[in-house]
Amino acid sequence: MNSMFILLPILSLAVSSVSRAPDMQKLKTEMDAVCAGFHGRMGYYVKNLKTGESIGLRQDEQFPSASTIKTAIMIEAINQIEEGKLKWTDKLPIPPKSQREVSLWTGYLEEGSKVDIEGLVNLMMNVSDNTAAILLSDKVGVENIEKRMLGWGLQNTACTIHVPDSNTRLKALHEKWQNMGVASPGDMGNILERLYRMTAAKSRGASERMLRIMNHEYWDDRFNSEIPPGVFVCSKVGSLNESRSDIAIVYGSTPYIITAYTGEGKDQSWSFKNEAELALRQLGSLAWRNLEPRNPYTPPEDQDDWQSTGAGIGG
Repeated sequence: MNSMFILLPILSLAVSSVSRAPDMQKLKTEMDAVCAGFHGRMGYYVKNLKTGESIGLRQDEQFPSASTIKTAIMIEAINQIEEGKLKWTDKLPIPPKSQREVSLWTGYLEEGSKVDIEGLVNLMMNVSDNTAAILLSDKVGVENIEKRMLGWGLQNTACTIHVPDSNTRLKALHEKWQNMGVASPGDMGNILERLYRMTAAKSRGASERMLRIMNHEYWDDRFNSEIPPGVFVCSKVGSLNESRSDIAIVYGSTPYIITAYTGEGKDQSWSFKNEAELALRQLGSLAWRNLEPRNPYTPPEDQDDWQSTGAGIGG
């Protein structure tokens, strides 16, 4: 008799745990509604890393990647270092101003200054330094990035910075999307899962370094802003006039991946209240609330007063 009384609470807890499992189809319905209300095109992908269940909308459609493609550049650089083609401490010279983009921080260094690959990767991922991304993509080669992505079965993701004329596929993608690259929500979800499972590089040290780098993002006003500040998040945002995006691994009690992209957005303003940015925050909030129901979070009312400003550079 005593053993039954001991077992019943345990069974009760197990049933309770099952009943509280995130309802991914409910989450899909809610996220689909956000996308349907967006004035433009919007797609997303979410995967519960505990159960393996995933949902998405337009997850296999291509979108302008903007700066999210920098994740693929970082992965290629890390892999080439592990393959002995580069060194973490190799230094690259800062080019003339005519060959730079206005972004934090290498665009403002003295011509000829040298920054090592470790520094460039961090600047590219943390503050989304475009000049660093150009230097790194030129160094590792966009065709090598393409080869790795295709080798992973990712047909919808490519870096299109300084594409060789001989590569007709990348040329066509660049002409169509007119930015640093192209991506799909599903492809980026695949990349993030490789990072999460530490299979995007050969060694554990390299894999952990990439995750730590992605946990330091300066531009954290989209998915990150809807997640409690004590939660480890690895993320990368992207921004163009007509397109905003965000990709993230969220290490809650139910770890999950979320990626979302917009295109052809009617609202092309650059503010915290931009429609695409509001929609991305809605998706981020829905994912957190549904996947972490026992840890609710409401952002502070004055959150928008404390967003990243870019230090006023270029303004």
